[in-house]
Amino acid sequence: MPLSMTGHGQAAHRLGEFSIDVEIRTVNNRYLKVSTKVSELALAIEPDLENIVRDYLKRGTVSLSVRVVSRGSYPSNLINQSMLSAYIREAKVAAESTNTPFQADFATLLGLPGVLEPQSSTDLPELNDAVRATVRDALKDLQQMRAIEGSSMKSKLKENLQQIREHRQSILQRAPVVISEYQSKLESRVRVAFESRGIGLETVDLLREVTLFCDKTDISEELTRLDSHLDQFEKAIESEESQGRRLDFLVQELGRETNTIGSKANDAEISQHVVAIKTILEQIRELVQNVE
Repeated sequence: MPLSMTGHGQAAHRLGEFSIDVEIRTVNNRYLKVSTKVSELALAIEPDLENIVRDYLKRGTVSLSVRVVSRGSYPSNLINQSMLSAYIREAKVAAESTNTPFQADFATLLGLPGVLEPQSSTDLPELNDAVRATVRDALKDLQQMRAIEGSSMKSKLKENLQQIREHRQSILQRAPVVISEYQSKLESRVRVAFESRGIGLETVDLLREVTLFCDKTDISEELTRLDSHLDQFEKAIESEESQGRRLDFLVQELGRETNTIGSKANDAEISQHVVAIKTILEQIRELVQNVE
């Protein structure tokens, strides 16, 4: 069953004094592109979290947000004492050189580069494991939503395929009639032209002309390939694996065969069916663009 590339998943977990909130959003993309926004307490395992996402998803633009907050005394930042001392020392020297009274403003000092060092969860393996598990839970929630939308897409795609099959069948039935009608019209016109000049009509000449027309307008191979592509498409949407790229390819092939049928058929009724198939293929193409 196809999975939609558009979806949303979330999960939350509480571990002692820590609260973990994960949110994942996905939109369609030909390839897989993952962007992450991770709290300082989980920065140490950010590459692991991206790899977990790649284990679950094959295509799409993915935004992963991981928020880890300490409700207790665990600091999210530590003060770099040596860096702070260096700033104070340099500030005193600057104040003395300009005869300016020096008074330390710690709020300002703490905001200077390098004074506050982010504290990660490197030494908290239980927290790391909990974050990973929460990300997986959010991905499972996302998969459920994508599967529901994918099921709806599958139903619509199968409906579209059936419509194309019906138009193909109409073309298949019409093609021999086109040859027969052409032969009758050609014979009638040639007989009138020849009889008006007192010339006899050779049947072999007429058959030769009809044969040339048949060769130029023969669409049997295109109809066979069209049927084969429809079968392959249906098998692909029944597959449990990601088939988005294959469906992209098959839509292109369906379009190519349809265009060839339209250019070779030389018949107004067949042309109407070709236009209808092209319209359906556009609907399919829009759906496939959102299939993983």
